[in-house]
Amino acid sequence: MLKKAIRWILSCSLVLSTNSAVWAQGEVNQSEIETLKQRVRELEEQNRAILALLNELKVQMANKPVQVAARTDESKDAVKGAKDVTPATVARKEPAQKEARQDDVVRWKELSAGESRLRFYGFLRLDLIADDSRPDNSQIPFFVRSEDSLVGLRDQSDFTLHPRLTRIGIDYFGPNISGLGDAELSGKFEVDFQNGGRESRPIIRIRHAYLKSSWGALSLLAGQTWDIISPLYPTVNNDTLMWNAGNLGDRRGQIRLSYEPKVGAGTVSLVGGIGLTGAIDALDLDNDGVRDGENSAKPNLQARVGVSHPLWNKQTKVSLGVSGHYGWMETVSRLAGRDDFRSQSLSVDYNLALHDRLAIQGEGWFGRNLSDFRGGVGQAINTALGTEIRSRGGWAELAFKLNRYYSIYPGYTIDDPTDRDIPNQGRVKNRAWYVVNRFRPGGPFLVGIDYLRWTTDYKGLERGTDNRVNLYLQYSF
Repeated sequence: MLKKAIRWILSCSLVLSTNSAVWAQGEVNQSEIETLKQRVRELEEQNRAILALLNELKVQMANKPVQVAARTDESKDAVKGAKDVTPATVARKEPAQKEARQDDVVRWKELSAGESRLRFYGFLRLDLIADDSRPDNSQIPFFVRSEDSLVGLRDQSDFTLHPRLTRIGIDYFGPNISGLGDAELSGKFEVDFQNGGRESRPIIRIRHAYLKSSWGALSLLAGQTWDIISPLYPTVNNDTLMWNAGNLGDRRGQIRLSYEPKVGAGTVSLVGGIGLTGAIDALDLDNDGVRDGENSAKPNLQARVGVSHPLWNKQTKVSLGVSGHYGWMETVSRLAGRDDFRSQSLSVDYNLALHDRLAIQGEGWFGRNLSDFRGGVGQAINTALGTEIRSRGGWAELAFKLNRYYSIYPGYTIDDPTDRDIPNQGRVKNRAWYVVNRFRPGGPFLVGIDYLRWTTDYKGLERGTDNRVNLYLQYSF
């Protein structure tokens, strides 16, 4: 098409040139005619050269792939403004526009705004549970009910399934606060759904909700999180974590100060704080409508000293700690002549990572009035005697990673109150042997099968023994 147009233009030019020469024939001489003929020959040579060049360009265009720009909003806007932008300006703008487009991409797992960052995490989970004897609660068990004929619960099996342990969490990373000595701000908010309600409409439960300010090895935390005492927990029974059966410590509102400096190749941990008494058992012995811990007008005190140090390589480490607490309770009405009570404990915890596939961990403790800290098999005060119930216990667990797909965790746990402190038909011992099997077929998918041989002894009643199996499917994100 372009070739035909050029030929037409050149032909018109030749005709006009010839006519002009004819019209001026009467006014020009023979030499001028020869000059015009020479110009016509030169134009014809130029025409042939142009046609040859067009043919060469046509061949090159046929052999080169054509690149078409993607039709995005940015490209259309660039075309609209192309008249007003020089090539140099476009080159300067392109990296900035590319960076802006990358910043506009929403990464659902992590969101940023200014100097603040939110990181989302959690998992979807379904639990299937079977018992051959009746626990106090099939989903959140603390002990096995007596199978005495007076109670009438011998060999009462049950089955349940639920998604209540599905978890959603947000880690918060904030800016440094210049007014607080350039403190680094962080926080956590985590919930699940094990808080009552109908099975198809479970209620949200807050697990963690706190803010934390850090100055290097020093930090201050305010909010709800784990107790300072007894910081470890067994792998089995993922909701109640063998509370009231050997594992001490729960979550509660608190303020804690931590100093955890590096010392050589290891770390020293010094942690102390105050917490709300009655956050777990909500004990109100005199039924005056006020929790006895709050009625004392004092928080409980907690502290822990720990050390962590690598062994013979980076995959092996030993961690040891000693912790304890002291709390107050008061009643308006006297119970067996007393209106004030104390709660206290002393614990040791250890974690020995002997190999990248083998570890041992556990805790041991003793104390009194421990129901608010998940001890004493959930028993705090003998109201008939007016005495705090003393107890001792602990747990131990072996962790063995057989291969990348399978890990096994056998363990034992026990809570053993002092028998003479327990009223008739009370619980005098709570213990369990267990084996946890965890399969990781790939990615964030987990399959778990837990087996527990769980026994609870009673004062004046037959014991209860439960064979409990818990199958769970979990997908983390």
